[in-house]
Amino acid sequence: MPPLPDVHPTLAERVRTSRSLGANADYVLHGGGNTSAKGTVKNILGEDVEVMWVKGSGWDLGTIEAPGLPALDLQQLRALRSAPSMTDEVMVREVRRCMLDPNGPTPSVETLLHAFLPHRFIDHSHADAILALSNRANGRELCEDVFGGRLAYLHYVMPGFPLALAVADLVDNHPNVEGVLLHHHGLFTFAETADESLQLHEEFVGLAEALYAEEKQAVSQAQGKPTHPAKDVLPFLRGALNQETSFVFSLRDDPWILALLGQSNAKELLLTPPLTPDHTIRTKSLPCWLDISGEDPAKSVKDAVADYSNIYRQYFEAGCQSRGPRKELDSLPRLVLIPGLGMIGVGNTSKAAAIAADIGEHTLLTKAAAQGLGAYQGLDDLDLFDMEYWSLEQAKLGKGVAPELTGKVAVITGGGGAIGEGVARVLLDAGACIALLDLDETAVSATAKRLGKNTLAVTADVTSEESMNAAMEKVCRAFGGIDIVIPNAGIAHSASILKHHIKDWERLTAVNQTGAFLTLKTAGEILYRQKTGGSVVLISSKNVLAPGAEFSAYSASKAGAHQLAKVAALEWASENIAVNLVCPDAVFRDGENSSGLWDEIGPDRAASRGLSTGELETFYRDRSLLKQEVTAEDVGRAVLFFAARRTPTTGGLLNVDGGVASAFPR
Repeated sequence: MPPLPDVHPTLAERVRTSRSLGANADYVLHGGGNTSAKGTVKNILGEDVEVMWVKGSGWDLGTIEAPGLPALDLQQLRALRSAPSMTDEVMVREVRRCMLDPNGPTPSVETLLHAFLPHRFIDHSHADAILALSNRANGRELCEDVFGGRLAYLHYVMPGFPLALAVADLVDNHPNVEGVLLHHHGLFTFAETADESLQLHEEFVGLAEALYAEEKQAVSQAQGKPTHPAKDVLPFLRGALNQETSFVFSLRDDPWILALLGQSNAKELLLTPPLTPDHTIRTKSLPCWLDISGEDPAKSVKDAVADYSNIYRQYFEAGCQSRGPRKELDSLPRLVLIPGLGMIGVGNTSKAAAIAADIGEHTLLTKAAAQGLGAYQGLDDLDLFDMEYWSLEQAKLGKGVAPELTGKVAVITGGGGAIGEGVARVLLDAGACIALLDLDETAVSATAKRLGKNTLAVTADVTSEESMNAAMEKVCRAFGGIDIVIPNAGIAHSASILKHHIKDWERLTAVNQTGAFLTLKTAGEILYRQKTGGSVVLISSKNVLAPGAEFSAYSASKAGAHQLAKVAALEWASENIAVNLVCPDAVFRDGENSSGLWDEIGPDRAASRGLSTGELETFYRDRSLLKQEVTAEDVGRAVLFFAARRTPTTGGLLNVDGGVASAFPR
């Protein structure tokens, strides 16, 4: 990376090497690990002050920048070593008191550990290979055989003030070591230069990985095959989990994962504690095993989730009896292992689900590849409970308000068009994950790229049941299921009845009416499997209520879809699925996304009214009572009203047309 302007040279070196450490997922995952550097700066009086820069909370080592390593007064930090005791809350307060800039990010919980050591640069990771060796019944002996006296060894101690003291005392007693190996936790290396500390880290991890490198390659190259479609299983699982909150999934079905889950010893090997207790915050202490080889996947899912919840509650109650009362988290898994389908990461957001799945992948690969090193031994339940129910984590509970549609998945047909993009943007802002379906692969991919994260682009033909079933399979593989269905795909053609060609009539009917039917049918099957209710918002049209001349096929086909939605409202109410309609008028674009429908029919509609094409938008705006342009995001806000179930409404209709009197509902 290029030199950082106006950044202390020591800090610049720390940023550069921190990024190198964090770039390797085998060392650092999703905000894990931390680094520090010590140096001297001038204060406002021009006096030299010894400082330590240390990774701040919320920053990822792989992308960290100088502000992510706040500076602290090193002398004040080191004075804290003489404190007789310190709770975690007091420790955080005292560490923040030492910050040069009180507005900076909260320093790492391991700040005092870094400060109490004399070394100028320190690197810490939870490297898979180090944990592969240390998490064994013979872990201490194994590590000593590999690393000898170059490292000092410490049994597991919960992060905080006691750990900082224990590591400092250990290094004081072994002043020539190049690092510290914390069993079940990770590796610290230290040196006078940033590059030397990083190189030591890479050397030790490499020595550990060499013990099972061939086995790791063999596991990662194994070839298993899926035996179950996602849409036949995951909606049942999502329904079992989404009783009090909403979760989305991240499916990992690489061939090696499928092969591993199919092994006879897979359950015994993989239903074991995590590699490091830090993972419990993301994945809980154990995954859930789901065998769907029977004839009733719904029952298999229900039984597996119930069994998991019962075991978790016993773990929680035992932890409270030993450690005192805690605010109970939910008893649902964050990793689910399904032979024949793959591994599922579970989270309230797609990011949380992906993080759980990423950790799960590394855990599965490490446990499987290193099993020849000896019997795997994770931490006991109480140590895991201490981390999962850590007071610093408990204090975060209930803080902040999640967006309205957090954990919800919305499917939008016609997703590459202007209305589809505008609706998607509004729902994304409300916290939903979005699947955009469109026949135009280029358009839908471009739309998904503009919208960014949490958006899936699927090429699909709404007139084909086979294509729509395949699309729903892709949605379930991406997110686990569906909560919100928005049939929006539509095309138009302008011609009088006498001059209307039958092929154009059939083309519009196929997309606008049959397309809505197949969207409801294929997505509705997912909603029924989940049994958690849902919301359908069909994008109807002003023309259903107030048709225009020379617009017969469009008006009739949209009216057919409109009526179909009302029938769905009647049929699906017993499943708590609300079906409502939004009737927009004349949405010409969404930002740079021009409406394909209006691009095609605009000239003819203008001509039918004696207008030039350039006058058409003004005409539609000025004919409304409010004389306001109707935007795609206006339509999106109407969809959000229904999608979020803000009122107990089904079969309802909301006009978004600026006020067209002839379209007033009767």
